[in-house]
Amino acid sequence: MTQDWTERLKAAFPDQSHLVNGKAENFDFAIDRINLFGGQSIPLQRAGVTAIVGANNAGKSTVLREVSEKLSHIPGYHEQPRVAVDSLDLYAQGSEADVVSWLGQNSDFVVRDSSAGFQLGGNVLPPSSLVMTWKDPPMELGHLASSLVFYGNAQGRFALGSVAEMREMAGDPPQHPVHYLQDSKTLLEEVSSVSRDVFGLPLTLDTLGRAVRLRVGEMGMEAPRINDIPVEYRDRMASLRPLDEQGDGMRSLMGQLLPIVTATYRVVILDEPEAFLHPPQAHALGAQLGRLAAKTGIQILIATHDRSFITGLLDSGVDVSVVRLSRSEGTPKASQLDAVQLRGLWTDPVLKYTNVLDGLFHRLVVLAEAEGDCAYLAAAVDCDRRTEGPLPRNEILFIPTGGKDGMAKVAAALTAVDVPVVAAPDLDMLSDQRKLQTLVESVGGNWTDEMTKQWRLATVDLKARREPAKVGHVLDAIIAALNGKRDAQFSPKDKEAVLAQLRTQGSPWTPVKDHGMSAFKGSARKAVSALLELLEDAGIVLVREGELERLAPEIEARKGPGWLQASLADGQQCNQTTQAHIDRILSAGAAKLDRQRPESK
Repeated sequence: MTQDWTERLKAAFPDQSHLVNGKAENFDFAIDRINLFGGQSIPLQRAGVTAIVGANNAGKSTVLREVSEKLSHIPGYHEQPRVAVDSLDLYAQGSEADVVSWLGQNSDFVVRDSSAGFQLGGNVLPPSSLVMTWKDPPMELGHLASSLVFYGNAQGRFALGSVAEMREMAGDPPQHPVHYLQDSKTLLEEVSSVSRDVFGLPLTLDTLGRAVRLRVGEMGMEAPRINDIPVEYRDRMASLRPLDEQGDGMRSLMGQLLPIVTATYRVVILDEPEAFLHPPQAHALGAQLGRLAAKTGIQILIATHDRSFITGLLDSGVDVSVVRLSRSEGTPKASQLDAVQLRGLWTDPVLKYTNVLDGLFHRLVVLAEAEGDCAYLAAAVDCDRRTEGPLPRNEILFIPTGGKDGMAKVAAALTAVDVPVVAAPDLDMLSDQRKLQTLVESVGGNWTDEMTKQWRLATVDLKARREPAKVGHVLDAIIAALNGKRDAQFSPKDKEAVLAQLRTQGSPWTPVKDHGMSAFKGSARKAVSALLELLEDAGIVLVREGELERLAPEIEARKGPGWLQASLADGQQCNQTTQAHIDRILSAGAAKLDRQRPESK
């Protein structure tokens, strides 16, 4: 910072000299809330990341653009019509003098002919016009926005660039992120380290010309004294390719990191930052953005449809909130998963390594107990004999939950952001009313008195304790299963028959898994049928045949990858029993989608 910017200001604007007495450290700014047309609001992480997700045409880019336009609007001037963002609630700390002091540290005060003021971009603006919108609280920033807010769409992030004109005077404050790298060896090493980690090449700062420029690669020789630069050093510097001439991926990633590494902005708005990046690079960008946001305390608002980018953010440890936008017509609808909820999902050792985050980008999620179950159901949806339904197949995602106990946690998180969820556990989910009720509520359903009534009627005979298996039971089971087969070869079916006989002496729910609805008799059968219909209306579609493997009864292997491989190779996913189960799942999903449409509410 120049020593005399305050003197320049007082000389140019005597009536504004009181504005030089502020403290830059007292200044802060953030967006508290985005208010949408229609009455909904989106609270933002003040120091952290808010990620807006949703299908194409949901309004993500529109919201970000309109937030940027609203922030930069100058009172008294015409506003561009907006279709999504009604208003903003802003957080502002510090007096007008504190704002001016912050500008004095982060921009240049110039006097040119008849004009004087802070140079922001291509404009020279007097302090009074910059702080005219700084009220308590401000509603918009006007000219201040160019200094406080970085908006990067596909064009903007490249426009920032990695080249800046040299400052006129050695003591002039930095006006561009590259200037900050010129002033700080630590920041330059930090940016160079990111480039090395992601792209395998470090960055070198070229200060030999009229512009300060980042180049890709390293010199391999000591930097000379500034007044004694040999030709060899100049030639080697010129041989390094400029960053602004690299491919879109590298320019995009580094261009988005520069304003955050240098922390010249308080709010960074990025539209699809993962564009031009393949998944590992998208993850790296998310991790770096998150780490830098946590370190500097800036606020980042992004729109994304990339799971790798979000996982990178989560791996960084920064607070991340996810907002899912959906729109059938008119104003977008917003649903939010706050940082605590999202962190709860991400710290679960089972769920972290599944595709649960992909559910944020699909129109319907189906939960099953295991990965093999999901693969089988996905194959069943792709069966050639099925006609395309109202929901395209690529909009349906099957997510494994590591068993029944993980279903409610995943369902609750996705339901919180209005992702329609159908859970498809095995039939023995009926064994525990409390867990079943929790699952119903986690997919957005209501557990009713009628459900309780039918559950009790259906399970009354199964609650009685059974005698533990004894040696005599084992002998009886073997005789019952194998009588008359003494000279026959012992087959997998014979083994299964013996085990089935043994299991009947243990858990009363074993016959339910083995035989499905057939295990219920008389009035219990009628009650369980009624209960299953109620559950399907709520979004819980149990396997009526008992367990998913029973959908392919002709396959000898009963469990694991052997069953899955054999079932798919035999085309069992297209059999009538499996297709009936898929029909029930998709019917429950379609009903959920219908209930989300505005006209159905």
